[in-house]
Amino acid sequence: MSPSDKLIINAAITDGVFTKKDSPFLPVSIVEITDCARRVQDAGAAILHLHARNLDQSPSYAADVYQGLIRNLRSACGDLIICASLSGRHISDVNQRSAALMARPDMASLTLGSANFVTQPNINSPDTIQELASRIYTSGAIPELEVFDTGFINYAHYLIKKGVLRPPYYFNIILGSLGSAPLDLITLGNMVKLLPEGAVWAVGGLGRYQLDANVLGIAAGGHVRVGLEDNLYFDRQRADLADNVRLVERIVRIARESGREPATPGEVRRLLGMGNC
Repeated sequence: MSPSDKLIINAAITDGVFTKKDSPFLPVSIVEITDCARRVQDAGAAILHLHARNLDQSPSYAADVYQGLIRNLRSACGDLIICASLSGRHISDVNQRSAALMARPDMASLTLGSANFVTQPNINSPDTIQELASRIYTSGAIPELEVFDTGFINYAHYLIKKGVLRPPYYFNIILGSLGSAPLDLITLGNMVKLLPEGAVWAVGGLGRYQLDANVLGIAAGGHVRVGLEDNLYFDRQRADLADNVRLVERIVRIARESGREPATPGEVRRLLGMGNC
């Protein structure tokens, strides 16, 4: 699969910040997340970026919660690639953040630096990043490398030289946050140019920047991250609340008009050297 051929769609369908008060379409229970995962897979998604929730909708870091959720997803979605979030947005303890690895996801997120969001920081110290990377590889997963600015990519090269990171490299370039890189052609082009040779990369945009970021990623021969974790609305006027399936279906339509079919989970597994789930 060449970068300009099949399009990898990474669906970030829920997160640890928004709740049902923000959108009734946000899946938070195991049943809702599993049903949504199956439908976005049918629509064209190959990767599921996953946050688990407690019964009160707060973010969960418990191994047993992730184990139950991923077990359900494996049963319902077959070879869909599951990426567990190890986010430091709410907690800093490495043991808590890495507990999801006990559920044996295919991938796990690894943010390569610290960044400010509108209301709070996402703190990732160098020691934490390196320890999480080690634990991801030990678990048999592949890191989903999240970068919010060029310094994050520079740090990736440092970790590669140290042997902390090893191929295959899968990067999510997330643009449009108030405290990190803006979404524009120069920024995206520069960040892509800085990536390690052979890296697979996807583009996501926060809030109103999501669609533009996805379209740029498609046009530039990259891939996309899309979903309610990054953007709750379907329109620029923020009047039409989206659901994850609509967001994925729109990207598939745009990609097909550009001559790119969505990649299947099996095709992405082969590209990234993964075994069967």
